[in-house]
Parts: sequence; C-alpha cells; structure tokens
Amino acid sequence: MLIHLTVRHLAVIDDIELQLNKGMTSLTGETGAGKSILVDALGLVLGDRADSKMVRYGCERAEVSASFDTKQNHALQQWLIEQELDDDEQCHLRRTISNDGRSRAYINGRTVPLAQLRQISELTIDIHGQHAHQSLVRSETQRILLDTVAKTKPLLDELSSAYKQWHLLQEQLNQVQQQSEHHIARLELLQYQVKELEPFELNSDSIESLLKEQQYLANASLLIGGAESGIHQLFEQDQGAAYSLISGVLSDLEKLTDIEPRFVNSVEMLNSTLIQLDECNSDLRHYLDSTDIDPARLDEVENQVTALHGLARKHQVEIEALPAHYQALNDELEQLSHLNANNEKLQGNLDKQELICRQLCKKITIQREKTAAPLAKEISQSIQELAIPGGYVEFVISPMAQDNFNETGSDSVQLLVCTNPGQQAGELGKVASGGELARISLAIQVVTAGSRSVPTLVFDEVDVGIGGGIAEIVGKHLRDLGSTQQVICITHLPQVAAQAHQQLQVRKQHSDGNTHIEIVPLSNEQRIEEIARMLGGVQLTEKTRSHAEEMLNQK
Repeated sequence: MLIHLTVRHLAVIDDIELQLNKGMTSLTGETGAGKSILVDALGLVLGDRADSKMVRYGCERAEVSASFDTKQNHALQQWLIEQELDDDEQCHLRRTISNDGRSRAYINGRTVPLAQLRQISELTIDIHGQHAHQSLVRSETQRILLDTVAKTKPLLDELSSAYKQWHLLQEQLNQVQQQSEHHIARLELLQYQVKELEPFELNSDSIESLLKEQQYLANASLLIGGAESGIHQLFEQDQGAAYSLISGVLSDLEKLTDIEPRFVNSVEMLNSTLIQLDECNSDLRHYLDSTDIDPARLDEVENQVTALHGLARKHQVEIEALPAHYQALNDELEQLSHLNANNEKLQGNLDKQELICRQLCKKITIQREKTAAPLAKEISQSIQELAIPGGYVEFVISPMAQDNFNETGSDSVQLLVCTNPGQQAGELGKVASGGELARISLAIQVVTAGSRSVPTLVFDEVDVGIGGGIAEIVGKHLRDLGSTQQVICITHLPQVAAQAHQQLQVRKQHSDGNTHIEIVPLSNEQRIEEIARMLGGVQLTEKTRSHAEEMLNQK
C-alpha cells in the first residue's frame, strides 16, 4: 500500500509530505483548495505524461516521491526482483520534472524508463477519476470491467501472445499468396525452359567437345588432303621427293667421309632425318587408314551446334554459358517448388495456431459467461441502493461478426441498463441520464473494486451528483472496501468523509503574494469542525457541530 507521499514545487504545492495509513482516508477541503492536485502528483510518479508548466513558478524543477509497503504485495515484489530493482521489501518511486521540460524517473534510487513506472502503477494503485463514468459507455470499457471480475487476465495474456503469432503467420501467408500468381507463371516458364534444355545434357565439357568435333568434321577433307599431300611430296612423287633427295645426299657424303672425317656428323644427322621421315610416313598413313569421315555425323553435329546457338540466342547468353544458365534455371525451379511446399506448410501452421487461439477464446468466453449474471445482479442491487429503484443491468455476450476473433477473444461484450421499471434494457449511453450514468459508474467501481489485485484505490470526487442518504450508502461501501484495501477518497460530501477511518484536510494559503497548499491530518475534534463546514452554512452552529459529531459516531 501507499505509505508516504512527498510533493515539492508542483503547481501551487510548495512542499508537502503525507503519511498514509490502512483503511479509508478521506481528503476534504474548500472547493479550489487543490485536492485533485494530489491525484495529478500520483499520476506523475506512476508514469503519466509531464509538462514543464506543472513546475511551480520560480522553481527549477518539481519532484514527486512515493513509497509503497510491498510486504503483502507479492506481485510487486516479484516484479522488482525480475527487474533487479528490489530493495528490502521497499518500493520507492521518484519523478522529477525540470522547467525545461526534461523528466527523470527512479525506482529505489536507480534511473529507469517511464514505462517501468507505468508497469508498477498496474501493481499498486487504481485511480478512479471524477469523469470515469464517461468511458463506461464504450464497449471496450465494458469488456474490461467484465474481464477484471472474471479474472481472465492470464488467459488474455496467453491469447495475446498466441494471436500475435497467428497474425504474423497470416501476414506471411498473405504475402505468399499475393506473389502466388507470379510464382505460378514463373514456375511454368522454368519447367518449359528446363525441359527444353534437358535433352542436350548440358555441361561445360560437352559443349567444348561438341564445338571441337564440329571444327574437326568441318575441316576433315582439308586434313586428309594435307596428309596425302605430305606423303606424296615426301615419298611418292617421281621427281623431287624429299626422301629420295636426302637419300642421295647421304650416299654422296658417305663416300667422302674417308677423305673428310668432318662429314661424319652430317651423315649421322641425315640418317636420323631419314628415320624420322619413315616414322612420319607411318604416322600419316596410319592417320589416313584410321580416319573415317561420316558425312551424316557432320550433319548431326552441325544440327546440334545450330540448335544450341538458337537456344543461346533465345536465352540471351553465349553458347559456352548455356550449361551455367541451365543450372541456374534448375536451381530457381527447385527453389520455387520449395516455396509451394512452404506455402502448404505455412497454411498448416496457421491452421494450428488458429485452433490454439480459438481454444483460448472458448475458455475466456466460458469464464465471462460464468461471471456475467452474478456480477450484473450485484451491480443491479448496488444501483438500486443509489436511488435507481427497479434499475438493473445485464451483460450481453455474443460472438463477433463472421466468427472473427482477436487478442481480446471472440466475444462482443455489451452492458445494457434499465433505469425505470417496465422498460427494456438498452445501451448504457442512450438509456441513462448523466446523473444516472455517474451513479451506475460509482456502483460498478465499488462493486468491482474488490476484484482488483491492487492494494490501493483512489477515488477522485466520483460521488459528484449524489447526496443525502445515497451519499451515506456510498461512504459505507467505501469504508467496507477499506477493510481489505487501502482507500483514498477525495470528496466534497460530508456523508462520505465521515465514513473514513482517517481524514486529511487540504488548505490553500496565501502569503507574500504567493499561493501554496498544505495538507493536515485531522484529530477527532478537527474532523467535527470540518464535517460541520461541509454540511454548510457561513456560521457554524452547535447544532451543525452536533450533527457532524453524530455522523462521525454512526460509522
């Protein structure tokens, strides 16, 4: 619970320190005394947006500090441990706002982002503003109201996580489906192109070999002619055959070696030449004997090369690049085939995730339906006590349109109200008047307050528009809540203030041209004076004081 609040240099507050106790505490004071500034201060220290205009004139910064006792707040203890901010069962928050607009937040002396202050607020304080009834007409507020009492938060947290996963899968599938037409067309083209190239068994070696074979076959007659001409010129022609000429020279030189020994070397070289010419003759004849040029093979190769050139032009690549191009087409075809398989897998995962979401939605619906009637009955009894005799409320839980669902479930929740006997229940915003709406909202807040896990409840003039015996009933309800939770109630009604276990008075002071407020805890005698003031009259009489004392003694 909130045990200490310090506010410095905020608006008209100069320096205030409050010690707060268990039970119900009422804050009272003259209209315009600044009672609601304390609610603003609490909002700031719990992460509300700050404005440099909030800083008291002439001061460098405003500061709000709040201390909470965590002994009975296990959720807060666990959160502090998880965030590594725990400090001996204490939770001390501090927020500063500079006059240049900068803001800083601290938890147990350590600087933290504002988001962490907001997370703590959900575990510590529930603030009900005087205009809270205006949001009650919204269906979202009505659903949250029912869910709070039905305690669906664990299921809703689980559903939120599952829904985000489902939504992500749905987006991925939508993207795939948007591309599917392009993929199908591309897949068909790839299948055709691969089928067209496949018979050629394309690889870099086959292309190179085919081109060489084409070159060989195309020049076959020239090659054969060259071999035959070589044999003829070297050996067979009648006059001037190279072999005969060299043989003659060799014979002549051999005869002269006895006379000139230096010719021996030349004779040996000519002998070697004749041996090599014999080998050349054998090679050329073997080539001619082994070569069988098939004109049909030449036509076949020419046709293949022509076809490959045509494919190369068609695919806009060089003929030597066809194998790599064919491989690339195959790789893309395989990838697109996998995309289709992934599409089916993605659809399967989406269906499974939707089933998980719908199972959670069903559990949430069951809890809502189980809670709706008893809660409506309790609220109806409360609003009848608040001067709406015969009035009642009912929750209508219906499936979302087109069997949809989202992270809040698959239900549409609507709170209907009847304020006059004999009438049918209708939409809250259309049936209830402004005053009735305020009373219904107050009844709901009082009835559901005990369902909230936060230890401190703040009611900021939520009793506007009521009075007399109804105000006393409201005060008793708030006092009852104070037996299980800390209740801080800012009120202008003496019937409500008198029910509090302790009372604080907010006073506005003027001195030296400055305005500031102070908050004073009241003794029993001082409470009598304050309640008497709230009862009315410029001059307080003994009768008024007696009435005030009687109200305090009746609680």
